[in-house]
Amino acid sequence: RQRALLPWPAAAMASVTFDLQWKEGMVDLLDQLELLDPLSSTEAQQRVASLDASEQFQHIATLYIRYLQVFRKLEESYDQMVHPQKRVDIRKSLDGVMGRLLEVREVLVEKNKGVNYINLDEVLVDLKLSPEVLEIPVPKYFVQSQAKALAEREKLLDALLEQNSHLRENDEEEAFESMSLDQALQIIQVNERGRQGMQRAKFMRVIREREAREKRRLQAGGGEREPDQAAANMQRMWRGYITRKKTAVMRAEELIFIGMAPPMPHPKGADPVQMELEVKRRRKQIQAQHEEEYRQSLVALDKQVYDNEGPDMKEEMVDQLRDWYIKYREREGKFPDFPPEEVEKPSAEDAEAAAAAAAGGGKGAKKEDKGKKDAKGKGGADEGEPPPPPPPHFLNTMKDSFQEWSDKWQHRDESNNFAQKHDVELVKQMVRPDVELRVRAEVNEMIAKELANLQEAFERDLKGKKGKGGKKGKKGKKGKKGKGGKKGKKGPKDPTASRSIEYLYQKLVGEGILKKVNKVSISDYVGSYAFLGQAMDKLAEAEPTRLPDPSFAQVRSAVTEYCILPIGSEEVKRHAPLNTYVKGSKRVDRNGTPVLLCGTHGSGKRMLAHAIASETGANLFDLTPSNTEGKYPGKKGPYDMVHTVLKVAKALPPSVVLIGESESVWTSGKKKGGGEPPNRILKHLMALLAPKKGPALLEPSDRVLILCTSSQPYACEKAKDYAAYRDFFAKILYLPLPDYSARSKLWMHLLEKAGIDRPNPDEVQTLARVSDTYSSGSIANVVRRTLTAQRLERLDRRPFSIHELVGQLSKEEPVYHNFDSDMRQWYHKTLGMEPPQGEGKPKTEKKGGGKGKKKK
Repeated sequence: RQRALLPWPAAAMASVTFDLQWKEGMVDLLDQLELLDPLSSTEAQQRVASLDASEQFQHIATLYIRYLQVFRKLEESYDQMVHPQKRVDIRKSLDGVMGRLLEVREVLVEKNKGVNYINLDEVLVDLKLSPEVLEIPVPKYFVQSQAKALAEREKLLDALLEQNSHLRENDEEEAFESMSLDQALQIIQVNERGRQGMQRAKFMRVIREREAREKRRLQAGGGEREPDQAAANMQRMWRGYITRKKTAVMRAEELIFIGMAPPMPHPKGADPVQMELEVKRRRKQIQAQHEEEYRQSLVALDKQVYDNEGPDMKEEMVDQLRDWYIKYREREGKFPDFPPEEVEKPSAEDAEAAAAAAAGGGKGAKKEDKGKKDAKGKGGADEGEPPPPPPPHFLNTMKDSFQEWSDKWQHRDESNNFAQKHDVELVKQMVRPDVELRVRAEVNEMIAKELANLQEAFERDLKGKKGKGGKKGKKGKKGKKGKGGKKGKKGPKDPTASRSIEYLYQKLVGEGILKKVNKVSISDYVGSYAFLGQAMDKLAEAEPTRLPDPSFAQVRSAVTEYCILPIGSEEVKRHAPLNTYVKGSKRVDRNGTPVLLCGTHGSGKRMLAHAIASETGANLFDLTPSNTEGKYPGKKGPYDMVHTVLKVAKALPPSVVLIGESESVWTSGKKKGGGEPPNRILKHLMALLAPKKGPALLEPSDRVLILCTSSQPYACEKAKDYAAYRDFFAKILYLPLPDYSARSKLWMHLLEKAGIDRPNPDEVQTLARVSDTYSSGSIANVVRRTLTAQRLERLDRRPFSIHELVGQLSKEEPVYHNFDSDMRQWYHKTLGMEPPQGEGKPKTEKKGGGKGKKKK
């Protein structure tokens, strides 16, 4: 069966390739841990601290790029490895590198004056690397590990949407004006008469050409030389045709050779890209088969180890325990309590946290912080030293995974394991601790009965004194009292406590709040790199408002690192750097990791929200005010809605809670004209995410992302509203308009995706010039409206021309300069970069009053 899937030589060769790639990744990881990472040792930390600011940035940027290269190697190895036990160990390394990558990114942002978009083009030049190295890969296991659950969920969602068909989205459907029957008949008649007229004209043209040809033949008089002349004419025409065809082929080959034209496409059977995809698909089948065999062997070998080694383990444990209580009886004069009370050892995380607290000053620091907390005044919260950093969890994970790889796989001989199936001895080593625990439980039960019988016999011999037994009973009661004494704090009030998650899920689908995710990926956010970013950053040092716009590649990387990677991996989310933030001298939890995507209309905010949900297999909840208007009415309705969404999102991770038009949610005041105000959910959202008393509904480790979007964030004008709006988000990501190179790539990508084979690059460049000041969404709408299914069917009869797109582009509304300028100024304001005097837009300009400029 496996040979039918993939020939053994090819399978073995591919396995060796990914084994070597895994080895390269682990060796590179060791280099980073020993040489570059400042957290790896005190010497490395001191060495980095001795550098100046620019050298530190260069060092951390190099470390970031190296970790990114290791991450890419480990991700591909984990995706294509068919050995199940190797994949388990690669997964540990992959999660550790992923988390450490996010931590290094935060250090880079801090060195970059808080700007989330980091230009590393000069570092790439020094390392002799291409910009493609900075592309963050999205691990495929985010979706593949839950493929069956996602398929079942999609079927359920489709069935629920079918039941609530009136709530289907019609965003992409064009709205047609209704017409009467007479108008429809008139349109049909006009088109049919035109078609008949064109067909009649075509027939008449053919008849006239035939008559003209016959007339010329009769005038020439025919003659004996007519066949020879006809043959000569045919030869001349054929030779001209062949010559022109050869010339065109030679010209195309020359353009391909000098790099002025793309190479010719491969035939379907010989396309290397398609062949690679086919090999990967077959490897996935073998991977799933080996994984199933591995799971079955865990159960079988567990029973085998229990049957074969269990009696020996049991005998050894019984001898040890009997020897122990006999010696105890000889020393103390009584039999011991069994099982003895065990002192819980602190976990590794608790030990790391305790070490960090000790480094920060221990109890004395806590008392000092308490005194500062009691101090009055606004500045009291900011006084004192910042809290110590959290323990380096991901660094320890990488060290442990490297040690495990070195001990288990580095020198392992697998010459006999061509099929790359699981190793039986390793499986036995894995299940042996579980077998020992089961045997120990059985032995403890047996020894407890044995000691009880001996204690009864001992008490009978002494004619039983019951005092000691009573004391023991009291001790037991104290232990029970200690267990049940202090309970955790109650969470927020649950209005749906009697409802199941399945019922709430169906209700949210029926209300149109839980949406079906569009099948898009982060790579569909097409754009180019910034090749002169650091040079422009140097210009911005003198004038901060000249900060360069982020490239589309930087936006993709930021969205991947801040939104996709944390909620895609449970291990990464549990210890992600954005889970906490420093407030004064304390470290405060941040629940939901809120992220804001701000950009002009059509900049791709909603598309990125669907890409995040699609890449991670997440549920998508839409709390946009326009979507929730009229739903969950009443005084308690908003709280019930927000609580239900967060409860279901927490129970069915990963989840994305989308809040569009978010500036209206944070704008205080009532809605003009009456009705439900957009900010009706804000109070309850804050009460559930960051309550003043008691625990929140969400925890930092929950794989739930609060994703907000805004096309007019500057509409949140009041100082109090702006401060609350800005401080709510862990990250604010600005989505710019596409520049010339981004528009060129976007036009080319959309035309090829729509069905145009090999668009003319010169025409695409013309489109990129013409479409300046248009957003990415406008360009996508133009292609979608122009290249319809009917137009694609007629490509053979009528070739495609860019003039068709220009006509549709003229119907789109461009993004005017004042809107783009307001958006950029607001983004700079969040970074603490105020515009120069006279350049900023006064707040009263919209009202048109000249008196507003005199007000302060």
